[in-house]
Amino acid sequence: MKPGLRVTYLLDGSALFGGTKVVLAQANLLARRGHEVTIISRDPAPVWHTVEARFLVDPALDPRLFPESDVVVATFWRTIPHALGALSGAAAHYCQGLEYSYSHNAAEHPAILDQYWRRLPALCVAPHLEEEIRTRFGRPAKTVLQPLDQGFAPDARVAPHDAPRIVVVGPFEIDWKGVATALRAAAILRAEGFAFRLVRISQWPETEEERELFAADEFHCHLPAAEMAERVRGGDLLLAPSWEQEGFGLPVLEAMAAGLPVVASNVASYRGFATPAATLVPHDDPAAFAGAARELLARPERWSAARKAGLATAARFAPEAAAASAEAALEWVAAGAPDR
Repeated sequence: MKPGLRVTYLLDGSALFGGTKVVLAQANLLARRGHEVTIISRDPAPVWHTVEARFLVDPALDPRLFPESDVVVATFWRTIPHALGALSGAAAHYCQGLEYSYSHNAAEHPAILDQYWRRLPALCVAPHLEEEIRTRFGRPAKTVLQPLDQGFAPDARVAPHDAPRIVVVGPFEIDWKGVATALRAAAILRAEGFAFRLVRISQWPETEEERELFAADEFHCHLPAAEMAERVRGGDLLLAPSWEQEGFGLPVLEAMAAGLPVVASNVASYRGFATPAATLVPHDDPAAFAGAARELLARPERWSAARKAGLATAARFAPEAAAASAEAALEWVAAGAPDR
C-alpha cells in the first residue's frame, strides 16, 4: 500500500501498560513508513516511551476536534463512542483483550458489553480475540501482528547464569496476570534448594502482600522502554502465569526476542503464538511452573534449544512484518471492512 493513509489513534490515557505501548509502537511504525499518524490522548505524552507520531492531548476526546482521517482507531472500550463520532474516517476498534472478562472491573462489564455490540470492525492482536468478536458480536474482525520493540535483542550467552535470573513481569494487583502463581513457584524452588534470583518488573511498587508470598531479589518499578529491555535481556527465564483473560501477553514475546526461554500458562493467547517455543503448564499450578523452570535451567541443552525456538518465534514479529500487517488491516477498514 502506498504511503498517505491518515490514521488517528484514541488513547484513554498514557499510563505504562502493554496496551498503550503497543499502540505507540504501531503508530511509530506507520509514521516511519510515511503515513500521517496522530495520537490523541486524555493524558500528556508518556515519558517512558518514544513517540514519533503527532501527539495531541484532549481530555474530552472531542470528535469535532479530530484531524481529517481515513481511519479513527479506538484503542480501549471507553474510546469506541468517540471513534464512532468522528466527522471523517472509518471507525475501528483495536482489541487487545476482552475487557468484559476481567475480574478487577466487574462493575463496568455491562457498559463494556454495550460498546462491544457497536457496529465497527475490530483489529485484534490474537486469533482467539478475532473469533470472539466475529462469533459473539457478529462484527468483522482481523488479527494484526503485534509490533515488537527492537530493543529486545539477545546477548551472546550460550548458557544460563550460575545463579539463574528468573524474571516475572506484570502487576501483582491485577489478579489475572497470575503473578501470585509465579511467586509461589519461586517459593517452591527456594525451598528445594535451587539457587536463583527472582527479578520482578511491575508498573507499581512492591507491596507487603507480595513480599509475604516471596520477596524479590530485585524489584524494578515503572521502567522506561529501553531500561525494560535491558532488564529482561539480563534474565535467564521468564515465568508468565496469566489466566485465560490474557489478550496476548507482550512480555512473553519480548522475552523470546531477548533470548529468554519461557514457561507460560496453557491459555488461548499463548497457544496462539508462543508454542512450541514456550513450555505451557496449567495457569494455577505453581508446582508445574517450578518444575518446568527447573528442567530448563538445570539442563543447558534444553535451555539453549528453547532460546533458539523463542528467537525464531520472535522473528515473525519483525518491524516490517508488523507494519505491513497494520497497513493491510487499516486499508481494509478504510475500504469498508468487507467480510473477508
